Order: sequence, then structure tokens, then C-alpha cells
Amino acid sequence: MSSSTGSRATTGRIASAVILAVIAIAFLVVGVIFCVEPSGSLPAWLGHSTVWVGGKNLPSPGYHPLRAVGSLIVGVVFAIGAWFSLWYRGTGTGTEAGAETGAGVPSAR
Repeated sequence: MSSSTGSRATTGRIASAVILAVIAIAFLVVGVIFCVEPSGSLPAWLGHSTVWVGGKNLPSPGYHPLRAVGSLIVGVVFAIGAWFSLWYRGTGTGTEAGAETGAGVPSAR
């Protein structure tokens, strides 16, 4: 019987859940920024660019709603991954579960 068969999460699973949660929060924040800010005031690190039209510097019309939805979807997927890495308990190989319940042990007749 190994110590990892208990209900407690291991250190590696907690670390991966924290990393996935941080990535999820970052994508969700970027998605909310895309939804809240008008396209003319988005920062350059979010892919904002301007177009020169008729001697005026106008904000780019490029794909801000698509980027917002994509960021929100990726954030939700990473959040689900973080939750799944903490709460999922895989099934044993059969020998570990059988040792605890007595299944698979030949009867002494």
C-alpha cells in the first residue's frame, strides 16, 4: 500500500493546480479587458494597433471580440484543468484497491 492512495493531493498535483489557476486568471483578466475597454484604448501588448486612414490615426478594427471570446474560453479551460488536477482521483491498478478491500485475495478453504 502506498501513501499516494489516500484522498490527500500530492505536492505535484497542488503545484500544477496553482500553475494552471494562475494561467487561467491571466487569460480571464485579458478577456475581461478586451470586453470592457474600447478598441482605441487597448494597450499594445494586447495586440492593439492603429491604422492610418485619410491622414488620421484610427484604432484597428481587428478581431477584438474574437480575441475576447478566445481568451475567456482558454481561461475557463485552464480553470477546469486546475480544478480537475486537484479533485480527480484516478482508479488504482487493481492491486492497490484489492489490497484495501480484500478483493482478489484467494480464500483459504
